[in-house]
Amino acid sequence: MAGLPTAEVTVPGSRTTAHSEQVDGTVHGLVQAAVETTAATYGALGIVDETGTRFERFVVVGMDAAARERIGRLPVGTGVVGLLLDRAAPLRLADLTAHPEAVGFPPGHPPMRSFLGVPVRVRGAVFGHLFLTAERVDAFTEADEATAVALAGAGGLAIANAELVERAEHRRAWAQAGTDIATALLSGADPGTVLRSIGEQVAGLASADAAGVLVPSPDDENVLTVGVAVGAPYEYAEGVRLPLTDTQLGTAHRTGTPVLVPDVSAAAVGGQRAPVLGELTERFGPTLMIPLGGRPALGTVVAMRRRGREPFEPDTLELASAFAAQASVALELARSQQRERRLQVQADRDRIARDLHDHVVQRIFATGLALDRVSRSLEETLPETAAALAERVDELDGTIARIRSAIFELHEADDASHDAVRTRIVDVVRSITGGQGLRPDVRLRGDDDLPPALLPDVVAVVRELVTNVVRHASATRVTVTVTVDSEVRVVVTDNGVGLPAVAVRSGLTNLADRAERHGGRLTTSTGPKGTQIRWSVPMPRRD
Repeated sequence: MAGLPTAEVTVPGSRTTAHSEQVDGTVHGLVQAAVETTAATYGALGIVDETGTRFERFVVVGMDAAARERIGRLPVGTGVVGLLLDRAAPLRLADLTAHPEAVGFPPGHPPMRSFLGVPVRVRGAVFGHLFLTAERVDAFTEADEATAVALAGAGGLAIANAELVERAEHRRAWAQAGTDIATALLSGADPGTVLRSIGEQVAGLASADAAGVLVPSPDDENVLTVGVAVGAPYEYAEGVRLPLTDTQLGTAHRTGTPVLVPDVSAAAVGGQRAPVLGELTERFGPTLMIPLGGRPALGTVVAMRRRGREPFEPDTLELASAFAAQASVALELARSQQRERRLQVQADRDRIARDLHDHVVQRIFATGLALDRVSRSLEETLPETAAALAERVDELDGTIARIRSAIFELHEADDASHDAVRTRIVDVVRSITGGQGLRPDVRLRGDDDLPPALLPDVVAVVRELVTNVVRHASATRVTVTVTVDSEVRVVVTDNGVGLPAVAVRSGLTNLADRAERHGGRLTTSTGPKGTQIRWSVPMPRRD
């Protein structure tokens, strides 16, 4: 009877458990061997659910797909089959249709008369029941029953061994996934790509229908943002912000403790389900929450199964936690490497900028000033020569401007913190006023950080205005005030002779254009005690 058709059938509404190829192959082999050794017409192994009161799936041998389609409904624990669920002992019937518990067969069911049922135990607990049927009456003998019992005993041991192999393979897969994540991170892979890989690995290994990696929101410690979402059609959830207050997710994230949730759709926030949580979790039940790192976590991985599926196995929490711990260490090491590389690059840039400023710029600037004095002294006697020298001075000014731009581009442009902005402004002012007999005063006001997008404009405004003071104001003091509150203001005040001619005003026109691009403006005022120029733009909105 080798080569009989085999099928696996799931009972509708059951909580199915995923099995490995080792377990499934062992189950199929047991049923096939029982059919062949007892000369049965059909054989099946009904695998019981967690409660042991009903069958969640059947592995059938001897019945093709067409027959299975005709039958439609499968037994769930009533009739003669239900007797085995109650007694968990062998049952042999000469004619099952004559038994008082018989409930008949549905239309299209092939004829079955003789019946032999044997429980299959795995590690002392009933795993399922082996059913054998034949078309003729009194087909099974005591020897057949003894053979079926022996096969069930051997099959139970084989299934137990297959489950051990499955668990070992599952553990190895989790461990290998952690190693792969660590290797990718420490090899310089993009962290965003690795986070997506973490979500995909967890979804696959935990047999989840959807998974996500939630990362802390930079502007609110009580909110996590969905950085990665895996499992169609839930990719749309990326970027969604999830509140943490009074939620199991918040507890897991803040304490760094993994948690299994039987039904995530029942989670409540302040007595009511948060709208965004309800939208994302309404189709899901069993949920696994795995923080990455310590307290609070670097992020939290969430894996969910659809409502009605079996809960996650307890050992999945242990395996996922070990995976998360390994990934967390790798993330920290990768971030440390990135910080070290940034610091090294910045140190190199600072050294280059310092050399340019201390040697090249100062010499060119001194040369330009000397040529400018010579040019002014020749304006009456040799006007053509004076004009030529003035052109050379302008070229040197342009060269200095380009070098200074290169110097400040060597510094990180995305650090707009209070201390970083002050350092940048002080460096700009000192580089321009050094050796010019001009006393600078730099002031930074306001508790807010300067938006990174405005930092290049603020630096450029300060550079242009202070340069104008050095060149044209004949001042002995210059004050630079940068204020960050509801707007960003740069105010440069000097005690010089006031605004000169059009050449300087053309530079101010450029600064006015910068302000207008951000919805701001540039204003000037000149009095007996000097000049004040004010550049202001509104603070950008924070989405």
